[in-house]
Amino acid sequence: MIKQLQKIGNSRGLVLDKALLELLKIGDGDAVEIVPRRDGLLIRRVDAEAAYEAVSKRHRRSLNKLGK
Repeated sequence: MIKQLQKIGNSRGLVLDKALLELLKIGDGDAVEIVPRRDGLLIRRVDAEAAYEAVSKRHRRSLNKLGK
């Protein structure tokens, strides 16, 4: 699938087809992560719970200090 960048204000954007969004199970308001790779970009849906747990494990001591 080849897409062209579109001007959106001072930025550029890609419009993803409905069929692609359905295939990836991405809906309006869902968060996606864009990861730069040597050969391009990886776009993947972010599971908020999994992201929270990963950050929580990695930064547990700092989060505990903030909670005091």
